[in-house]
Amino acid sequence: MATSQPFIDSNLRRCHDLLNMANLFLAQNKLASAGSAIGALRATSALLSSKDADFFRGRLIALDQEHVRRGGSHIKNNKIVDLSAYRRGRLEQRSMASSTMGLKALYGGNRSARPATAEDDRGNFIYRMPMSLNEVSTSDSLGMENLFQIWQQAQRSMGRPQSIPLLSDMDPKMIADIGMLGFVHVIDVSSENPENFNVQVYGSRVTFYNGQNLSGLKIGSFPIPIYRESVATDYNTVRMTGVPAYHRVIATVDGSRRHYTRLLLPFSTDGNRPDRLLVGVRTDNWLPE
Repeated sequence: MATSQPFIDSNLRRCHDLLNMANLFLAQNKLASAGSAIGALRATSALLSSKDADFFRGRLIALDQEHVRRGGSHIKNNKIVDLSAYRRGRLEQRSMASSTMGLKALYGGNRSARPATAEDDRGNFIYRMPMSLNEVSTSDSLGMENLFQIWQQAQRSMGRPQSIPLLSDMDPKMIADIGMLGFVHVIDVSSENPENFNVQVYGSRVTFYNGQNLSGLKIGSFPIPIYRESVATDYNTVRMTGVPAYHRVIATVDGSRRHYTRLLLPFSTDGNRPDRLLVGVRTDNWLPE
């Protein structure tokens, strides 16, 4: 998964920022803020070239439809719930499963963690190296450390060390301030079946499958089996444990080689369980092209 080239045109850059801001506000059910971002996107996209304007025209239609659909069903939930018992039960379940590696090995609790690899007969290849969360602070992936710090601050504000932050507490404007707007996804992981995890927001500055926007797709709909299986495994583990995860990934997909760092952060919308993931993705300078 590679990130797109820097945007030169200021109006185009602003449109991408507004698109991602509107999607994040909708994911949080902050309808008034989403409406303002959609209106600003509509006005700014009118200043673009016809080719660029076409890109946003379809997305504006989808934004308007989602905004209308969510209207009248806005629920504000500031309930604080200690999820330690929930996660403890999930951890006990995983420790009993003979087919799993163990969380410390899987998520880089120490430097002896082993990478997971997969390949197919079509030349596709996935390499995922679990990294310690302590290494996020030493990453040269722009904005990743700041994104993790925002999650940690949101967790501390809950008043309990092991609580899962509410998605509604994540301010998209803070994501913009650290340069990560457009490089984050929101994944609905409320289903017990990982293949039914839904891409609620797909960062517009992340390119994959020839630049296809994956918003609205289920993980099970991803066209490359080894990729969807690896994503489903990593997402599901964070859902079950409520523990963030950090990976370095090398992938050859449809003949295109990508390398990036990926940070998976668990959030809750109902105050009862981790049911959303915020996924930060940035290319890294640790591996040459």
